[in-house]
Amino acid sequence: MSRNFVFLLLSIFHIGNLSSQKSETIPCPLGIDWELDSTFSDEFTVHKLDNDKWWDFNPAWVGRKPAYFARENVKIKKGVLELTARNQDPKKVSVENKARGLDKFTTALVKSKKRIKYGYFEARCKSMRANVCNAFWLYDPLDPPQKYVEGNFSEEIDIFEIFGKPGKQEYNRVFWATLHRHETPYVESIVNKKKTKLPDYSKTVKMPYNFYDDFHIYGFLWTPDTLKWFVDGEVVFERKKRLLY
Repeated sequence: MSRNFVFLLLSIFHIGNLSSQKSETIPCPLGIDWELDSTFSDEFTVHKLDNDKWWDFNPAWVGRKPAYFARENVKIKKGVLELTARNQDPKKVSVENKARGLDKFTTALVKSKKRIKYGYFEARCKSMRANVCNAFWLYDPLDPPQKYVEGNFSEEIDIFEIFGKPGKQEYNRVFWATLHRHETPYVESIVNKKKTKLPDYSKTVKMPYNFYDDFHIYGFLWTPDTLKWFVDGEVVFERKKRLLY
């Protein structure tokens, strides 16, 4: 079975760049024989998001209760992509979002318009100083009608999930790298009744810094054989690509 993952950036953080250096100077685990894919790279040097590359929303997923993804929370300022979270004004919550339970907060999401399979993915970023999840991931959303019929699955690779200022102390400075497999039928963030637990599916690392204090480089190498997670050039998690397309 051939699968193509979607390159996805999700909420709530500040991204300095995606492979923003000159391609010949970026230290890349692929070695010297590699080529920068400009369709998945952005330096955010203009005042607005490149609509040829990115969505500032997800067409199939409007939010996760109690928040929804608001396009106005995606901004570019001085070469930095800013994804923010805000409290919602109860008087301004739409009837639709009130009924959906998306009525407490707004968050932000940026998603690639094209799909990709294999490569080295990197973002220079820092988190928002708040109790919200900041994430950078790849996922295979499947297209209808596959996603609604039993017997298939969707996969997700979390390059990281972090909290800037978590409500629970045990989450403070913790970096999560995780693999997921969702069995069909499913609807993003609404119906995911069954998940297959993959071997070596997750790794948590306690970092020596606050995620909101400064920018760090988070990378992920995906080859036909291996998955590797990097923080500032150091490998923090590695596994073979068994049971994962």
